[in-house]
Amino acid sequence: NMQQAARVSDYTAFMYMGKLIEFDNTDILFTNLTNKQTEDYITGRYG
Repeated sequence: NMQQAARVSDYTAFMYMGKLIEFDNTDILFTNLTNKQTEDYITGRYG
């Protein structure tokens, strides 16, 4: 659950096919999405 992950974690990493796509402070990553793949996953477009 994305809401739980955002609430309980200090840092978040997004990996796709074994590659690290994005890593940042959870508050920053969930509010200032800089990568389209990360945004699509967090917003539920795929996953």
